[in-house]
Amino acid sequence: MSFGFNSHIVIENLIYGAFSFSRKGQQVVGKTPGITEEIEKELVEFCTTWGDCRNLKFRRSLNQFPLLAKSDRGEKLIAVIKVINSGLDQVGREGTLVRHAVVLTEADYRILEYNPFVLESQGVFQMVWTRQSNCRTIFVDKKSIPPSDLSEIPRSFFDSLYDYLLTIISAGEVYLFLNNHINTAEDIIYYIIKLLPLDLRPTIALTTFAFRKNLDYKIGCYYRQSSTSPDPLTIRFENSGVPDPGKEAFLDELFDDLKGEKYGRAIRLLSQPGV
Repeated sequence: MSFGFNSHIVIENLIYGAFSFSRKGQQVVGKTPGITEEIEKELVEFCTTWGDCRNLKFRRSLNQFPLLAKSDRGEKLIAVIKVINSGLDQVGREGTLVRHAVVLTEADYRILEYNPFVLESQGVFQMVWTRQSNCRTIFVDKKSIPPSDLSEIPRSFFDSLYDYLLTIISAGEVYLFLNNHINTAEDIIYYIIKLLPLDLRPTIALTTFAFRKNLDYKIGCYYRQSSTSPDPLTIRFENSGVPDPGKEAFLDELFDDLKGEKYGRAIRLLSQPGV
């Protein structure tokens, strides 16, 4: 297994789906040497929960969760799976899904802030599923990873983000329900991840868009087929669980730093162990 290069983040991957170049239906068409039978089983189990695409406007979803399987050196692993509407399948039907699963050690993923959006920005998901031979181990230079930037978070989101973060660090869940694929919902998830305590992030299972609940997500954005609202751009937010008042002091300090533009202090606060 090739996990663990010093100068590079090492990413093993697996491709699953239905493809125009094959008439075998949903299948694993490629995987790299680091994907063991145990890892493959977990990845395929996730992939098969998606089924077919029921909304042709669906573009893609990023999904993250810790794996039960470990590397051959006993390291904790995290999977990030990009689900894509690939258009026509081998018999010309619309709405076919392709899943590209990437797996990396928790230590390597920490450099990416445990953020699937940062991982996606490195281009690891680009068109690797076009041919089976394209499935190969990916190496990302650690020097290419941009430093954390909390200044990009809009102040207009602060109040909502405070409530969502309090829910999650109190062991609750945050749900976003929507009628279409909306960038604003994805922005919310992106900012939530950036403001979670760093040590908590690798334990979080999340999806940026799903047709139904298929994992024990802590953060989930779900498509709803029916709604009391006729507006397809409406998002409904729902928190589950009871907020822990003891966590408020941490968040108060964090948001005081953000409002005062003390971003270095905020980053150090998020990096403290045991938060």
